[in-house]
Amino acid sequence: MQFVNIVKPTHICNLDCTYCYNDDVRDPVMRAETLRRTVEQTFAYVRGHGSMSAAEFIWHGGEPTVAGLPFFETAVALQRELSDGVAWQNSIQTNGVLLDDRWISFLAREQFSLSISLDGPEHINDRYRVTHRGGGSFARVFKAVARAREAGLPFGVCMVLSRATAPHVDEIYDFFSQHQLPFNVIPMTRSGAARDRFEDIGLDADEYAQAWTRMYDRWLESGDGGHYVYVQDFALKTRAIASGKAADCIGLANCSHFNVSTDPVGDVYPCASLSGNAAMCYGNLNTHSLAALLDTPLARSLKHRAVDPQCAQCKWQHVCHGGCASRAYKFHGDADQRDRYCPGLFQIYEHIDRRLRERKVPSGLRHPQHMSDGIDGETYRALAGPPPTRAQASRRVIPLRAA
Repeated sequence: MQFVNIVKPTHICNLDCTYCYNDDVRDPVMRAETLRRTVEQTFAYVRGHGSMSAAEFIWHGGEPTVAGLPFFETAVALQRELSDGVAWQNSIQTNGVLLDDRWISFLAREQFSLSISLDGPEHINDRYRVTHRGGGSFARVFKAVARAREAGLPFGVCMVLSRATAPHVDEIYDFFSQHQLPFNVIPMTRSGAARDRFEDIGLDADEYAQAWTRMYDRWLESGDGGHYVYVQDFALKTRAIASGKAADCIGLANCSHFNVSTDPVGDVYPCASLSGNAAMCYGNLNTHSLAALLDTPLARSLKHRAVDPQCAQCKWQHVCHGGCASRAYKFHGDADQRDRYCPGLFQIYEHIDRRLRERKVPSGLRHPQHMSDGIDGETYRALAGPPPTRAQASRRVIPLRAA
């Protein structure tokens, strides 16, 4: 497997989206020495673990392009200098507002994967994806889409299921299909700007499943003569059901083996969405090696996520494993609990299974090593380390507010 470091050059953003998940209001841009240390330690961790095949850097935020093009030129130069035989790849998640021709040329030349946040056509996108003055973002973002396409840069878009998008999933699918925009679908989480307004703009588990499965059916049936477009979440969850093991990060038994997130000051967290929650910080890369941080009691507790009794009896445990640990923490204050969207995920997996069986495609047998994410026992134990006591594993939600 690849080791993924979701790097946040800054928490600053040039948009003010209603549902923004970011909990960290600190506003530095990553310093040169922290950037170097991040790249160096990511490669060092992969080299030290034979089960890791490569490193993936996902540049996230905030809005990562706010850090400036020279920052990313330096990052790529450091990767070439410090990789020492480790393969790597770069992805960037951006709102697209700053992507001019210079940015697009750089991303194409350096073979970045590009994902642009977009919730569909203008009147839907601009409900929640707005500027700091309350204006819509669609026009500027769609110009970036056009630039990327003209340059031949492979890209996709990421849309959020919310009360603004769920009633319009057919229109959104038609829009992405018409413009041949591969996309991903994610639900909201209760954090950041969405914490106090989630009940007004978020979906419950059933609503999430209803919108997801409606769009899934459009996608599945498009192969029968409709307008097909690749949808990452649909493809991965279908692969999981067909193969008998998780195919996306939220379905892994323990995603913490393969993922970290580094914030602008070098603090390391298990996931990008947990950045800014002090109780979930492993420590700082500037003072500790990444290997040492991933061997702290907190890190080891997350690598030994408890199995919920209901999950242990669930027919889809082998592809779900309680869902997203980060969302469980955001909603319940405890990563050992089930994902808040658990009932919706069950409906989704049932729906995929039913639709595949209609097409004479049986579900895959439960993978015998699904609890170790397909890794052999000895390698898995080396990655996980000894489990801590549950007292060491206790956690609370504490959003950072200090400068």
